[in-house]
Amino acid sequence: MKLTYICERCGAIIGAMNITEAEMKMLGLDPLTVDMRQDIIKSTDTEELFIYSLCDDCVDTMSLHEREWTYRGNLKLH
Repeated sequence: MKLTYICERCGAIIGAMNITEAEMKMLGLDPLTVDMRQDIIKSTDTEELFIYSLCDDCVDTMSLHEREWTYRGNLKLH
């Protein structure tokens, strides 16, 4: 299956790769709660997965202290 990392702030593609089911389990996403998984991981009918994170540029240009963020809650970029 194809896995694509996308920046949740600017929408840039961070990276993409083809992985197996076994490799998917090794990503360490199991500890996420159901709500966290729904916010971070999106999928398509063609078994393509999108994981939303922050790119290096956005991390460098924003404060990582939540109380200073200009937005709150679930971002809907698409």
